[in-house]
Amino acid sequence: MNIGDKILNLRKEKNMTQEQLASTIGISAGAVCKWETGKSMPDILMLSPLARALETSIDDLLSFKENLTDLEVRKIKKDLTDIFLYKGYSYGENECRKYLSDYPNNVYLKLQVAELIQMYGMLGLKEDEEEIMKERLEYSLRLLNEVVKSQDSKYVFIALFSIAGIHMMLENYKESEEALKELSNSFIDPMPIYTVVLNAQGKSEEAKTLCEQMLLKYLNNSISMLATLSKVDREVCNKDSLFFLDAICKIEDEFGVGLGSGIYGKCRLFLKNNELKDASIWFKKYVEKLLSTGYDYKNNKYFKDIKLEIDESGQSLIRKNLYKSLINDSDLKILSGIKDYENAIKLLKDNI
Repeated sequence: MNIGDKILNLRKEKNMTQEQLASTIGISAGAVCKWETGKSMPDILMLSPLARALETSIDDLLSFKENLTDLEVRKIKKDLTDIFLYKGYSYGENECRKYLSDYPNNVYLKLQVAELIQMYGMLGLKEDEEEIMKERLEYSLRLLNEVVKSQDSKYVFIALFSIAGIHMMLENYKESEEALKELSNSFIDPMPIYTVVLNAQGKSEEAKTLCEQMLLKYLNNSISMLATLSKVDREVCNKDSLFFLDAICKIEDEFGVGLGSGIYGKCRLFLKNNELKDASIWFKKYVEKLLSTGYDYKNNKYFKDIKLEIDESGQSLIRKNLYKSLINDSDLKILSGIKDYENAIKLLKDNI
């Protein structure tokens, strides 16, 4: 935050007008206005009386702060998320760069910004804008590599996992494998024992919340493994691919997780096999699943204590972007004219 913004914010917190502040420190209201709009800077001799008038320190006035707490970073992330969602990617990235410029040594901030760039860098992009997506993912990678170089044990493994995922998206499989090899050195999962220890100490609520979080994580990992098994089978012999997709559907139905990835996998499988009628049927089922799935877990008995970072309006915006991408998916256009596909597209358009 520059000094003009700081003066403006502190003045408003004290319910002072520009005229009142100017009178207190013996200058014109026009000078205060120029400071706040960035047209000029206060003279160094004015800093002490200005700080006294605003009941702050010179360091605070100049925004001198060595670092941010993790709580402050999480608050910044929430604000940045809203900017990405409601103002667009460019505004969000610009704000991210400002924070990184103000706090260049904050490892946790770099990790959170990298996550935001990765998450929102693909929203709203068209199929022919792969280079833009690649540039954004590579920016995220640079930040994550800085986190790894910091050797901060709190964040290194999270960064390595994200690095592996981004390289996989970019089809840099060798680099992805290298990151995963570093992770495999810490393959002991303490969580099953940790939750028992928490409960044994009477920390039942903490244990319950952690159990829900880890159960959700393990289920998502299981779905990912089954999806890979299905893909491998499809590429090798196409014998049991549907079997693995059925297993995904059962997990998603029982635990109320996912957005119908098993159903969508079936649509893609039938599409690949040129069984267009069946592909259309499963595409419609997938769309119906999307439209009927809530934005959070408040009605889910397994995960009712899990709170999502993005509120309902933000989730709605993300979901609508997904609907648009399905409507414009060129691979699915081959189903045009088939009743189930056309009905599904109409449902999507009606909910945008």
